[in-house]
Amino acid sequence: MKKINWPIWPKYSLSDQKSVQKVVSSNRLFAGKKVLNFENKFRNFTKSKYAIAVGNATQGLHLALAALNIGKGDEIITTPFSFISSASCILMQNAVPIFVDCATDTLSPNIDAIEDKITKRTKAIILVYPFGYAIRADRIKNLSKKYNLYFVEDASHAHGMFYKKKHAGTFGDIGVLSLHQRKSLSVGDGGMILTNNKLIAQKLRKLRSFGHEELSYNYRMTEFAGALGLNRIKNLNKENKIRQKNAKILDENLKEHSFIKLIRPISFSISVYHKYLLRLNTKLLKCSLKQFSEQVQKKGIPLKIINENRNWDLLHRHSIFNPKVTPARGLPWLDKEYKGFMRKIKSYKKIKLPVIENLIDNELLELPIDPPVNPKLVNRAIKVINETINKNCY
Repeated sequence: MKKINWPIWPKYSLSDQKSVQKVVSSNRLFAGKKVLNFENKFRNFTKSKYAIAVGNATQGLHLALAALNIGKGDEIITTPFSFISSASCILMQNAVPIFVDCATDTLSPNIDAIEDKITKRTKAIILVYPFGYAIRADRIKNLSKKYNLYFVEDASHAHGMFYKKKHAGTFGDIGVLSLHQRKSLSVGDGGMILTNNKLIAQKLRKLRSFGHEELSYNYRMTEFAGALGLNRIKNLNKENKIRQKNAKILDENLKEHSFIKLIRPISFSISVYHKYLLRLNTKLLKCSLKQFSEQVQKKGIPLKIINENRNWDLLHRHSIFNPKVTPARGLPWLDKEYKGFMRKIKSYKKIKLPVIENLIDNELLELPIDPPVNPKLVNRAIKVINETINKNCY
């Protein structure tokens, strides 16, 4: 079979180019009318009361915790299965991340595991919509209310994703979405913070720009990003429908497969497939997960292991939580005044999270299905996956 040239994402259009050129002609390159209009458009799209544009989602998550007065000695419960920003924002506030194992259906911590880790030091829960798949955010919101905790949603992969008719990022106190180059709504780099709380929105806007009476930041979005966002959000629903159509073809052809388990969207959700995920039963094969991925990729199908990019390894194994040398800023879990769970453990790599560790190391694969990927390419991918399985089965 001839090697397949899989399309790359994103594809910037002539209309996108013109929108950027207009910004240059305006001579106003930092946050202005384009950013303000994009905030309003995004607010209406997600049905959130307030939308605050920032330079990227990492900045957004940092501002979220700063606005909620998270600080030294506080514990924040979060997932180990995410990009580093979901937990590095906690370190930025000198707080302590508490990682919780994940459920196999949502790839996110379940409510019992979270509740088991709540202590008098816990101040907030940060959860992620992994790869555009839904989580049971309503249950997490109820749990946060029960214990008087803040709930922050990292919805970086979830543009246009709805659960029980509510957009991702609108269940908790604050939601953050990424607008990075690789995301479904791409402006090169950028982020959007959502909240329904007027006081929180005011605090976020004050902290976003230098000049506030307390420590504030230079976290503004550029007019280039605002212009691109305004232009590209028009096509988001149409592009998500293409992703969903591609996912449906994969589901229908792989659902009865003895070597594959599908990651299905949970009930009452509309997933948007930042990547299509599947689980491979490597116990039935003569190759490892990595070897299987490499064989498929040689045919031009970008079916990758999750941590092929080491930035996507599980966070409790990440080097910033297991430094060989203590950084000048210190490590909040080793502070002499901190007496919580991580003080005893000292090193995050000692934590055992067997469910998500097994999934990442032995089962989970990702496939990009963004437009212009079409049914013909998806069916070619299915054929290559099946051929590779047949080649490696006992």
